[in-house]
Amino acid sequence: MNEGSGSAVLRLISGQRIVDALFASHPQRMSRAGIARATGLSKPTVSALVADMESAGLVRVANDSPKSGSIGRPAALYELVPTARHSVVADIGATKMLVGVCDLLGNLVSERELETGPNAQTALEGLVATSAELLQSIDGTCSAVCIGVPGIYRHDHDRVEQALNLPGFDGLALHKFLSERMDGRIHIENDVNLAALGELTQMGAERPDSDFAAISVGTGIGLGMVVGGDLYRGGTGSAGEVGSLLLSLPTPGAVPVTLEDVASAPSIRKLFGRAIEDGHRSALDPSADVPEIFEAVEAGDEAARSVLDEVAGAMALAVSHLCLISDPGHVVFGGGVGSNPVFVDAVRLHLSRLVDSPPELAASTLGRRAALVGAVSMSLRSVHESLVTEILGDPQR
Repeated sequence: MNEGSGSAVLRLISGQRIVDALFASHPQRMSRAGIARATGLSKPTVSALVADMESAGLVRVANDSPKSGSIGRPAALYELVPTARHSVVADIGATKMLVGVCDLLGNLVSERELETGPNAQTALEGLVATSAELLQSIDGTCSAVCIGVPGIYRHDHDRVEQALNLPGFDGLALHKFLSERMDGRIHIENDVNLAALGELTQMGAERPDSDFAAISVGTGIGLGMVVGGDLYRGGTGSAGEVGSLLLSLPTPGAVPVTLEDVASAPSIRKLFGRAIEDGHRSALDPSADVPEIFEAVEAGDEAARSVLDEVAGAMALAVSHLCLISDPGHVVFGGGVGSNPVFVDAVRLHLSRLVDSPPELAASTLGRRAALVGAVSMSLRSVHESLVTEILGDPQR
């Protein structure tokens, strides 16, 4: 490496320190002297790089910088410019999808909900068109794209597998499709994995640890795990398919029973109808939906109580296995079933009988927005990684 390229690399490293300090201090602003103290860089180096970043539109002097009137010249306070970069984020569900645009600081500045359509191709075409409209409405350009998809995304083969509730992914090269139609770095992730990131982001500085799990319980059941602060995807990207966990070893000729066969929303409805057929008393119609069933539990409904006990016991068994394998400090339940506090309380009771030191369990407060919030978090990481090189130049060029 020649002297010139070495200086360019050092410039990028120093620039990254400054940007990291500004991100870490937000929403507080920083003077150049404060940046120098936080980064260990010399004041001349900070002044030169901040000036370059200001010229490039990445940083600016804050409106509330000190005014004159005190002894000596007041120090200008600098902040990142939120509109310097924008990302497109989306969560594609079986029937609905959320599409949004976030700024450099992670604020969702534009958002829209729309019908997914009959298949994956239709959903993606709607996503591309909607994101273009949203960007145009704020006069922004796209630096990164993060999409949450149902099923397992195989990065090496650029395909989505096991998206059982949304047909049309077979033979569709998703990354290629998006990169041909959208600007920015493309990131594709399983929706429950993104929900885990979203829940972790929601906890913020108060999160108890960096080993964390999110379990989505609805039409299906999925698990997203964060280990050491990063998503854990497993050796082939299939980690988290907890819905396929066998609850007991099947006897010869018997159909194996999985967690999804007991604790998913369709299964709960079936169990409730069967409980009434078996003679358990209930004031509800046998075709009652899950929220009605859980509400009836608190009213003392016999059939509802019986079903909740079976469902919560199955989920507690699954979580106990998770505790033995990865020992998460915190588990958040999301989805139409999982985010119900009645369900979470019942799981907590059963888990206390199975695990000596159970993790903290909680119902999601983000609801169906969890994956979108996670997509924002992932897109910001991408932008953060490339930002300084884009602003200050690539020394390899």
